[in-house]
Amino acid sequence: MMSKLIAIILSLFLMACAGSNFKWDTARQIKQGMAETELFNLMGKPSATRSSADGVIYVWTSVNGLTGSVKTVSVIVKDGKVVSAPVIPDNF
Repeated sequence: MMSKLIAIILSLFLMACAGSNFKWDTARQIKQGMAETELFNLMGKPSATRSSADGVIYVWTSVNGLTGSVKTVSVIVKDGKVVSAPVIPDNF
């Protein structure tokens, strides 16, 4: 019985957070001209990637199932460099 309870609690905990967990302060460090490798070292693996005429768009999304909050940041990279960095207000 105890092992079932632990399994249920662990499952709920794992379901509570999805995507690429990141902090706004970390995302604010993304700068135009930053190397793609620096971007990945800073933000980790993106949640989604897609190609566009402007370059490759990387998207990081963090969902908290307990609070319902969603955070999303997208960055455009072309020729291995960030060409479009997000602007994140200080009140986030």
